[in-house]
Amino acid sequence: MLIGNIIKNNEAFYQSQGYSMQPWDSYDYNLLDHIRCIKKAGRGDNSTFNDCIIMADTETSKKRKMEYALKNGKKVIQAYDNHVVAFTVSIRAYGMNIVTLFGHKPSELVECLTLIHNVLPGKKTTVYFHNLSYDYTFIRKFLFRSWGHPESALNVKSHDPIYIRFGNGIELRDSLILFQRSLDKVAKDFNVEHQKALGKWDYDKIRHQSDSFSPEELEYIEHDTLAGVEALDAFRIALNKRIYAIPYTATGIPREQTKLRAEKNHGRDTFKKQAPTFEQYKKLLWLYHGGFTHANRHLIALILKGLIECFDFKSSYPYVLLSEKYPMHKFAKFKNVPLSYVIKNSENYAWMFKLVMINPRLKSDDIPMPALQKSKCVKTVNADVDNGRILAASYVEIYLNEIDASIILEQYEWDAHLCVEVERAKKDYLPRWFTDYIFELFIQKEDLRDIDPILYTLKKGELNSCYGMCVQRYIRPTIDEDYDTGDYNVREITPEEERKEFYSYVEKQKTVLPYQWGVWCTSYAMRNLFTLGKLATDNYSKDRTWVYSDTDSGYFINPNHEAINAYNEECKKKLMANGYGPYKKGDSEVWLGVAEHDGKKDEYSEYVTVGAKRYCGRCLKDNELHITVAGVPKKGAACLKDISEFRKGLIFSGAVTGKKTHTYRYVNDIYLDEHGNETGDSVDLSPCDYLLDETETYDWDELMQMQEWYPVREISEEWLDV
Repeated sequence: MLIGNIIKNNEAFYQSQGYSMQPWDSYDYNLLDHIRCIKKAGRGDNSTFNDCIIMADTETSKKRKMEYALKNGKKVIQAYDNHVVAFTVSIRAYGMNIVTLFGHKPSELVECLTLIHNVLPGKKTTVYFHNLSYDYTFIRKFLFRSWGHPESALNVKSHDPIYIRFGNGIELRDSLILFQRSLDKVAKDFNVEHQKALGKWDYDKIRHQSDSFSPEELEYIEHDTLAGVEALDAFRIALNKRIYAIPYTATGIPREQTKLRAEKNHGRDTFKKQAPTFEQYKKLLWLYHGGFTHANRHLIALILKGLIECFDFKSSYPYVLLSEKYPMHKFAKFKNVPLSYVIKNSENYAWMFKLVMINPRLKSDDIPMPALQKSKCVKTVNADVDNGRILAASYVEIYLNEIDASIILEQYEWDAHLCVEVERAKKDYLPRWFTDYIFELFIQKEDLRDIDPILYTLKKGELNSCYGMCVQRYIRPTIDEDYDTGDYNVREITPEEERKEFYSYVEKQKTVLPYQWGVWCTSYAMRNLFTLGKLATDNYSKDRTWVYSDTDSGYFINPNHEAINAYNEECKKKLMANGYGPYKKGDSEVWLGVAEHDGKKDEYSEYVTVGAKRYCGRCLKDNELHITVAGVPKKGAACLKDISEFRKGLIFSGAVTGKKTHTYRYVNDIYLDEHGNETGDSVDLSPCDYLLDETETYDWDELMQMQEWYPVREISEEWLDV
């Protein structure tokens, strides 16, 4: 009762004070001592956490207008040191915005955060940045000067920190990694009070730290951090979490639920019965291939006219997790056998092996989408490659399972072959505690679709993360930042250390999802894509054409709709065989796994592709050109006047697409420029043109897995030391 009265009194205090936006150096920081602190429950940790949500943000400026220099005879944009010209810090507690503080200099931002932390009663304070890697670069030297070097940090890759912890108790976190979308999209999805004030800040203007802000500029910087704290609070409430328990990444929510359900249903025992050895895990890494992305090799750069139809699988990965059987026992060594033996015995057994082929080649030139992936081959000799896929070779060694092997057997012939290093395990459906969770998420997502945008977004993310958790790497690279130079280095690990780390992860009580489940999941999904492709085109007939495929979608000319409908009925039967049905709303049914077609939205009157992740089509819904080009924003379509311009040599202008190149600038020490601007390390963002090329020899699946932009990151919460 006493605690409840204190909370009510604190709420009443801040209600009486009201929200305000103030310069950082005129605020009475003692007003923050009415924010309570809380202890982390049940983990033997006596640390106290300040029960408020804080988000900080910076705005930066170039020191001069863009200039060009000659480099190897070409004009390139010159990169210079940039500097911070504005910052805001918003604080939210008790379900209300308390204050937004603003200033100009990076040293002032650090001092402001220090004052906030010192007045708050708890020992630990969390501060969010949306895209922490950017802001951190500008303020890192100022942080080090005041707080010392970080106590610990976790980096996904170079310049991409998940968190940064300092010895004074302040932890910096990245809300972009948590939400996996822009702040503007976050604010809209969560329907918060303060939306981004787009268009009220001129990013091309040269600014100095002595400049004053216009009312429009103040509104812009204020709404950035207010939208952030409001969205984080809505997120926390929807999850029913304390401030310290908000997950670091998008996968934190389903990972926690999975562990809880596993604990109640002996999931750890299930894992131990099928956990791979270190050697088997290394083989599984070779087996894993991600989604299938490819263009019809006969149609590269040809403009197709007429009706091109797209079919998308409904939740492709969740569907196969529910409908298919997986290795559910330990893999045991088996004798060398021909591939026909593996396929014949694939109903009840999962197989992994190395397939050795002499003179493999496609059975027919009519096959539009070769499945043999060069980047996953252990060895090739004289390989003829089309956009990463092998058409023919003198010799190939590749690790496969029985699912991928069935596709290879359909497409290729050879002079001789053998399956070696063969291992097999009995198959069964995945445990009900896991599949029931997946199905519950699907039902909840559909229930919330038009009702609650916040919970719908969360459930959609949870559902899509169930597969990602299965392919969580057991051995993670350790990436360290050199605090003196700004360089990021992957810490080298010996084979002995690698083995030790593998078994350390396997032996953790919270490890419950075998890596092989994710490997087989992607294989089943690719098989379904090829099954649909064959059925929709009457086994690659001349009258029907499979134009393009991208993991869970296929583009076709004159597809066989009856065959697609029959495929969908088989999907339904597979689900029902494992006890799962549709989501029902009124007279309508929504089924996982089926190939869907959304009318004119999925129809094109013109279409051209120049390779994987490079295509353009005129959509019938709006008669506009739409593009998909890896590394180019969708609005790059504005660079095209006609579809005929989408060809090798096309330059997507960075000025049109908004695509920027990042140039990191590190200085020896903080300095004042000629205008008195405090300057430290910086990132120079400049418009970046993109040259469209045709098919290339590397594989786009591998590039996507490198995660050089912001897809969902699969980071184990256990690695985050929480």
